Amino acid sequence: MFKKDGNETSPAQPRSAQTPSGQTPAPRKGGGPAMIGPSITIKGDVTGDEDLIIQGRIEGKVDLAQHNVTIGADGRVKADVHGRTVIVEGEVEGDLHGQEQIILRQTAKVKGSIAAPRVSLEDGAVFRGGIEMDASGKPWKQADEKAAASKIEGKVEADRPGKPASSSESAGKTISV
Repeated sequence: MFKKDGNETSPAQPRSAQTPSGQTPAPRKGGGPAMIGPSITIKGDVTGDEDLIIQGRIEGKVDLAQHNVTIGADGRVKADVHGRTVIVEGEVEGDLHGQEQIILRQTAKVKGSIAAPRVSLEDGAVFRGGIEMDASGKPWKQADEKAAASKIEGKVEADRPGKPASSSESAGKTISV
């Protein structure tokens, strides 16, 4: 095709996108993490299929179970966070769940439970909550532990000298140690 001034242009060539200031934004590389900047506030659930760096504020839930989640030094999160590896440098009020690892840097302030096979707390990190480390990946349930404890207590009661075990007390109680 030809323009009026005689210069040839091709309709197949895409025009480069420009910002209002006239600058062309740099193309985003597929391997880099997404980022929630310090001036961004999100109220709701955050999900996705890439690594995420949070420098802003989030209230809700962050679910990137197969990807890395980093709460930067300026990040403020009031949410449960699920990630493959979760690194905290800022503040979190909520539970942290890591498929592989959770790291609390020295600037971290966390109020909530932590569950991951590997947990690292650097000197200076502030943490208030519980830690569950289980390499099996199965969620720990307090009810299961209480049920197992009651089975053991029932067996101990039935086995005490001077107290005969009735068939109803010992029926169905199995203990494996």
